[in-house]
Amino acid sequence: MADERRTSGQAGPGIPALMLAASLLGAGPVAAQGLGPNAAPGQDLGQGMNLGQGTSLGQGPGDPFLAGPLPGGQDPGTFALRATNPALQGGLARGVGRPGAGARSGARPRTLPQRRTRPPTTAITRQTTQQGTAEDARLRPTVQIPVSGLPDLAGAVPLLRRRTLDPLDPYGPLGIRVGSLTLFPALQQSVGYDSNPDRSIYRRGSMALRSQGELRVESDWSSHSLTGEARFGYFNYPDNRNANRPDGDGAMRLRLDVARDTKVDVEGRYAISTQRAGSPDLNAQVRDRPLVAAYGGTVGVTQNFNRLQVTVAGLIDRQTFENAQLADGTFLRQDDRNANQLGLRLRTGYEIRPGFTPFVDTLVDTRIHDFAVDQSGLRRDSDGVTVRAGSSFEFSRLLAGEVSAGYLSRHYADSRLRDVTGPVIDGSVTWAATALTSLRVGASTGVLETIVPGASGILTRTAVAEITHDLRRNLRLTLTGTLISNDYQGTSIREQGYSAGVRLDYRLNRWLGIRASYARELLRSTAIGSSYHSDTYLVGVRVNP
Repeated sequence: MADERRTSGQAGPGIPALMLAASLLGAGPVAAQGLGPNAAPGQDLGQGMNLGQGTSLGQGPGDPFLAGPLPGGQDPGTFALRATNPALQGGLARGVGRPGAGARSGARPRTLPQRRTRPPTTAITRQTTQQGTAEDARLRPTVQIPVSGLPDLAGAVPLLRRRTLDPLDPYGPLGIRVGSLTLFPALQQSVGYDSNPDRSIYRRGSMALRSQGELRVESDWSSHSLTGEARFGYFNYPDNRNANRPDGDGAMRLRLDVARDTKVDVEGRYAISTQRAGSPDLNAQVRDRPLVAAYGGTVGVTQNFNRLQVTVAGLIDRQTFENAQLADGTFLRQDDRNANQLGLRLRTGYEIRPGFTPFVDTLVDTRIHDFAVDQSGLRRDSDGVTVRAGSSFEFSRLLAGEVSAGYLSRHYADSRLRDVTGPVIDGSVTWAATALTSLRVGASTGVLETIVPGASGILTRTAVAEITHDLRRNLRLTLTGTLISNDYQGTSIREQGYSAGVRLDYRLNRWLGIRASYARELLRSTAIGSSYHSDTYLVGVRVNP
């Protein structure tokens, strides 16, 4: 009688053998071939056994019970990765007990998970080179409003842009949607006191009433972009009517994405200000402060050649002066100061790495006055060249900006006017020191027009700084400061000054806020009767419809 006892690993005739045969038949011919002639009949089918083309038994290509990638991010159909990954070895036995699962009708083959990462450098490089670094209109050596004192911090907006408002901020204005554009209007009415509204050596204080309107525009387009801001304000001094004056500035920028590596930038800008009676260019007693207006535009094309970026832009600006009415009722003509400026800019940059693009910028311009000869008999038309080298940068979105240095030269048509030359420093840097504090600094150098006898132009250098700190979600403290230096080339007139201010904004809700501010201005000039200092206090209500 044959011994019916079986040792471990042997399969004899009986119920276990029948169950094994049934499992093999249900799994299909591939599983049967995977056993081979040398396989132990009692081997566990879930212990990492390979069934041709790297497919494990019980985990076929169409197994609906094993959806999704396996631990470690490896695909189960990759034999080499599965065999060397300890996390997968011994972990594929989930198919045991489901014979025939891989052969079910209608089962769809599993595909590899799609790559979730984009190309490592292409998208970042393209995004950085396409956007570029926008320059503030007042940081350019173009026809500018003549420096007749210090920037009025009580009325002027900060030179550098503020942080973008968070739409989730319960106190941030939401704006008004007009199609695909969002408008952010603002109205402000303030009352206070100004110790020297005339900005002259003779101080005569007055109550100050300030009215101001603002409008900011942002587009929401899949391609192209339209942004802009405009501001207009008016100071009213009930105790000194002759010091009443308007002011304003703004710019509108349109970017057209013509192609992947080609864009067209269009900008329009304007600025309105007034002349103070004690300035060297208007050293007379006037009834009202004469208006000065500057407006212009720029059209440029930027082409990217891989990491090389080339920009060609044309600029046109115009500056006009209002005739001044003197104290005796007569008029002082100033239309001989009206001038046009035409310029051509070439900028070439090379992106060494994302966020760091050194560049070389060259500006060639000519200034043409409405009258070939001014009232002093001088021909003030001139040609200028400004060459700068620098870099735009962005580090972890905490420190971003652009800094450059170079040299400028301006030659005048009249040989009696000395050429203006000197070093140039321009830049704008923003540093997010903390989540609540940010610092913005800027610098600019330029040549301004003048009619002072013997002076060819004003070489002006300006440095600005602004610190903002959020004391609370709806309470912001802002500190501003400006340093200015004016050198009237060809004369002994020199001006040095500063302005400093503090502002507190308290928002009651999204559309209503309270603003209080203080500004101190001081200017020392070698011109007789041109120095002054003033203090301005304002408190008012700000409405964001």
